[in-house]
Amino acid sequence: MDSGFRIHRNTGLCDLGSAPATCESNIRLTRCERVVIIQVEHDDDSLTLESDMPISISEVLERLSIPASTVLAVHEDTIVPHTSIIESDINLELIVVSSGG
Repeated sequence: MDSGFRIHRNTGLCDLGSAPATCESNIRLTRCERVVIIQVEHDDDSLTLESDMPISISEVLERLSIPASTVLAVHEDTIVPHTSIIESDINLELIVVSSGG
């Protein structure tokens, strides 16, 4: 298919895009800012934290002033390590760990 453009030498650039693509491209010129919302259930309270970048559970606990050694993080009935990185909206339950004797 001829695009109608004429140049002095045949580089093939004039007809760029006239043929169907052979692979999919995803090109962004700007960065899309996305806020991650973390819902935390702790001691009968519902806390919300927002982060504009991936964040670890230990960082979430630190921002909420909850000592990491006092709780287990649970997501969908599974205990997850405090080193786990959160990259999308999530609901977490914190279970207080009993200590002492």
